[in-house]
Amino acid sequence: MDRTAQAAFEFLAEDDHQLIIYGALKKLGVRQNDSQFEDLVQEGWLLFVAIYQKYPQEPAESPKQFLAYAHRALYRSFLNQLQAKQREAKHLETGEVDLSGVPQTLDVLADTIDTELLKGWLGKCNEAERRFLIDRIYYQLTPSEISKKWGVSRQTIYKWQRRIRNKLMDV
Repeated sequence: MDRTAQAAFEFLAEDDHQLIIYGALKKLGVRQNDSQFEDLVQEGWLLFVAIYQKYPQEPAESPKQFLAYAHRALYRSFLNQLQAKQREAKHLETGEVDLSGVPQTLDVLADTIDTELLKGWLGKCNEAERRFLIDRIYYQLTPSEISKKWGVSRQTIYKWQRRIRNKLMDV
């Protein structure tokens, strides 16, 4: 059997395999009445495809082992997502912006950016977006250089840029 997304969805849909998504969410304390429950369930279906494709053996040959593996992988992915959201929410509550990583000697372009304005911008961004802004404004790195620096695709860099632009429209 091939490892296509369709095959993964079919495997997850058969019998009660989809219960591993609900089990991972339950283990994290996410209940059906939580506002993020449905989004996480959908995310679980999408994560399952990647897990299915990365599994070193054939999932259909030992489904119990694979489902245990997939349950752990889903749990960890959900945990990482929830922790990232908590960190972002905590940052937004405190409103503190750490500029300790920004160099003190700035060039002409960076000098034109008002520090308070920059703090306001950084306060609206998550950690990845803050790193992007600092790299783009202060270090004047290109999107390709930033993607290499942080080990992400250029598409991710452009997604950060678009999200920042949308957030700053409100400033």
